[in-house]
Amino acid sequence: MSKRDKIAFEEAVACSNSSNKFTYAIKFLKNWLLERIASSFPIPSWRTKLHKMRGIKIGKDVYIGYDVIFDRIHPELITIEDYVEIGDRCIISAHSRGTSLLREFYPRTTAPVVIKKGVWIAPGCIILQGVSIGECAVIGTGAVVTKDVPSWSVAVGVPANVIKTLKNNLRL
Repeated sequence: MSKRDKIAFEEAVACSNSSNKFTYAIKFLKNWLLERIASSFPIPSWRTKLHKMRGIKIGKDVYIGYDVIFDRIHPELITIEDYVEIGDRCIISAHSRGTSLLREFYPRTTAPVVIKKGVWIAPGCIILQGVSIGECAVIGTGAVVTKDVPSWSVAVGVPANVIKTLKNNLRL
């Protein structure tokens, strides 16, 4: 293991509130394996179940596309409510860290991600830590969501910006 690998591992263990490095390593490997299987599993409901086994809180009737990557270190910080659709090749991250030279300015941070009921996330989106996406919001293809998105709105771009508010005719 390189010096860089050791530093990353030590930081991850510290952020996980785990007192045992071995236990943390086993949990990480289990989550990594489940994610790899889930990301390409051909049956959508099984992809969802495998991600739930990792600790992601997932509601009912949720669709998760192929090659979706949920945070590998902190899957328990991700909540997906009912009737959400997440397109292929999205990334949802609950942590970040800068390079070793910039650690003073960009330390490792963790924050929950909440995706509310009825959200549609189109393919190729990136959702960063600390973001909440409101009910029935739409995130356009390839958007990078760096801040909260209100309910019943459409957000697109890099970084994502709200371009439209939807008329709420549904009762959830």
